[in-house]
Amino acid sequence: MVRERTVAADAIHERLAEAQAGRGGAVFVHGDAGMGKSWLLGGIADAGFHVGRAHGSPIASGIPFEVMTQALAALGVGDQPTDTLAGRCHRMWQALESWSGDPVVLVVDDLHWADADSLTLLAFLCRRLAASRVAVVAALRAWPPAALDLARDLEESGCARTVELEPLGERSSAAFLALRTGHELPARTARTVWAMCAGNPLLLDHAARLLADGADLGSLETRSPDLAGRELLVRRFVGATTEAMRCARAGSVLGLSFDPGAAMELAGLDTEAGDDTVAGLQRERLLREAPGGRVEFVHPLFQQILYEEMPTSTRLRLHALAFALLMRRGSRAEAAEHALRGNLAGDRHAVAALERVGRDALAAGATETAARYLAGAHRLAGDHADPELGLAAGQALMAVGRAAEAVALLGAVSRHPAADVETAAQAAWMAGRAGFLTGDHRQAERDLDRAAELAAERAPSIAVEALLDHANFQHLIHGSRALPFAARARDHAREHAAGVGAALRRKVASAHGYIAYLGADLAGLDEVVRAAREIEDDPEAQLTDVQGTWGALSNHAFAAKWAERFDECEQAFTRVIAAAERAGAIGTLSMLYASRAEFMVRVGRLREAFASVEQARAVKDLAPISERYVAAAQTWLLLLSGDLEECERRCAQVERSASNLSDVGTLIVVWYVRGRRALHEGDLATACAQFDLLDETTQRVGIFEPCLVPFARDAAVAYTRIGRRESAERLVARLEAVSESLPCVWPRIAAATGRALLADDPAVTEAEFATALALHDTTDQPFEKVETQLLYGAWLRRTGRPARARPMLADAAATAAQAGARWLAARAHEELRRADGRRRTTDPQALTPAETRTATLAAQGLTNAEIAERLSITVRTVETHLSRVYTKLRMSRRDLIRRGVAP
Repeated sequence: MVRERTVAADAIHERLAEAQAGRGGAVFVHGDAGMGKSWLLGGIADAGFHVGRAHGSPIASGIPFEVMTQALAALGVGDQPTDTLAGRCHRMWQALESWSGDPVVLVVDDLHWADADSLTLLAFLCRRLAASRVAVVAALRAWPPAALDLARDLEESGCARTVELEPLGERSSAAFLALRTGHELPARTARTVWAMCAGNPLLLDHAARLLADGADLGSLETRSPDLAGRELLVRRFVGATTEAMRCARAGSVLGLSFDPGAAMELAGLDTEAGDDTVAGLQRERLLREAPGGRVEFVHPLFQQILYEEMPTSTRLRLHALAFALLMRRGSRAEAAEHALRGNLAGDRHAVAALERVGRDALAAGATETAARYLAGAHRLAGDHADPELGLAAGQALMAVGRAAEAVALLGAVSRHPAADVETAAQAAWMAGRAGFLTGDHRQAERDLDRAAELAAERAPSIAVEALLDHANFQHLIHGSRALPFAARARDHAREHAAGVGAALRRKVASAHGYIAYLGADLAGLDEVVRAAREIEDDPEAQLTDVQGTWGALSNHAFAAKWAERFDECEQAFTRVIAAAERAGAIGTLSMLYASRAEFMVRVGRLREAFASVEQARAVKDLAPISERYVAAAQTWLLLLSGDLEECERRCAQVERSASNLSDVGTLIVVWYVRGRRALHEGDLATACAQFDLLDETTQRVGIFEPCLVPFARDAAVAYTRIGRRESAERLVARLEAVSESLPCVWPRIAAATGRALLADDPAVTEAEFATALALHDTTDQPFEKVETQLLYGAWLRRTGRPARARPMLADAAATAAQAGARWLAARAHEELRRADGRRRTTDPQALTPAETRTATLAAQGLTNAEIAERLSITVRTVETHLSRVYTKLRMSRRDLIRRGVAP
């Protein structure tokens, strides 16, 4: 093997060995056409592996999941019908994860021609291979860029390695030419050919063939390598008959691999002449036999040059002919691609084919393909586009995140004079949903109102769906002030019960109760529980309920968490997550995993909370809308675990995303986390500013359930410490008032703690702290108890009773340390030190999470600048972390790299 190919070959070999050891992953080999990528992939043997092979093709790039279907079918991993891309990805991964045979390697050539849905599925799988016996080896070119962008993104996230194939050097080229010509060439000739071909093995091979045939290549010496390379390949066609060129061009329009009979028909050749022509092209090693009675170009560059050198008018005409031919043969999916490439504007048959293929793709969960074909059909139809087509295209655009395009298209459909009432209402409803995703809330509200108005009598279920979406979106922005919207949806569902299904009526009732409970209305909680109880023993109804984030089951889990019905909450999460997994409802799952993590934090199960967040992160790329909710859940965990830099990075990420969409429900989490951190770092001004923002916002939007974001006690502490007694008193009074009507205990604990801090009489202070601790015994919230113990212990120390403080502080430190809450544990240890107690702490030489991440990357050989970019921190911060690492571990950077593992 030539030296220039050993790096890529070694990377493939290492990846396969790692997969056999249960450490799966991916390696992507990229380079120009003719560099030997296919040769490397062809060398992957079946020994010890189940091998699934696939090959991308430009003309098949619009067939949904074409490439991944090829690769997985060879393994017997059958396609499973589903109506969402996310569901398909999830099920495919479950099939691979449960694979019990030999290790698996998926080999994909020409990945750059893969359909967009296959790329999405491949990316999803590659992010989950680390603990599997599955390897992915793929070859690709830099254009089209989607595949290389994917590979580099996976490499950046540590899920893959990319290797660029280098051109052959002068010495390797000379040896290659000698092998192909059968004799060693003069040094000057070999050097000239090497420079002319820029070290490209395919071009060197063709140059060798021409030299062997006595050709004079002198005229190419002055050309640039690109031009010389193209002419070398074109010379392979010199002497070809007119019929051969027509047939080859027709084949290039059909793709890399094609039915020779179809090419003959496109070229206008009869059977006899066509057979002779194809045979001649095979003899000249321009075509070769392929499986399934097809032929293929010996190399993609032949097809590319023939296609690109063809006059535009000829190319468009051949695509139009190919469309008609393939439609006659019943190959609608392939024909649809030719309709787009041939720009068959105004052709009703082309529009119909594109629409049919696009709708089939949408039904199969191939949203990228669906969006391409349905939007293409709508474009080719022009002013004659059917409203139903526009509606389908808009829905597909929404599914792939192109919300702004969807708003424009769906808005036009909703006002189309030929649209019937139901189509117009549904388009307005979808436009409203898309509008909220773009942040244009006012227009979204107008569209949803119009949808409800249009559908009120003729299509009541659409009217209720639009009103329900309006309420759900509004509650993210306006909290319980969205209750009138939910009430309107509930009332309309009741009024038109005959035209509104039971599942939708249940969702509406649950949403109304959920939003009411945000406003501290206990009757709302009862309404949520009743809706969930209706289907707790009905698996089929559960599958319907989880197709959307705010279903009856989800709302029950969320509300039970805030009501401190923790056993009920855990059962509710178990039930709804199981249903969402069965349904492949990835968007719902991602949100549920994140919310369950918050529940786990409340009950002190920090490690399980981190595991739940990791589950959410594993699927969030299939549900982009959930990303900020997952990051928000992480902020709370990262604060408690003491990873403060990463915590702030996540806070900034959430704030940017949520601010653009006015998502108050997520912003208040960020303000709470920042306020808590500032308070306990002694930055009272910043803490009070965050708590003021929280207080003003929650009152303005009607979030009166204090357990939703439990900031009130920390705010009271900050206000008393900075001297804002009236602010603290106002908060305590509010907690006292609301706790009378709610089942949760925490507001009473927070009120008692606040009264203790405000009391002038030490006896009252002690009594209130005792009340708070007694209340803690009735609820399972260990971290909140630690906070109470820290406040009480600090007060005892300041009032001259450190001996009484020490057991309480030691218990707080032990609770926090055992749960992995390093931030709480550090504060408890510090308070113990002040009380002159023995400080039981972790090893002072242990690395912090931030130091561990930095050391891990340094051990991989990354520079400080690269580490800073990877972790989104400054180079100075990297230097600080590494300085501490070297001191704690007593080793140098060279030692870290030599060991090859994170300390």
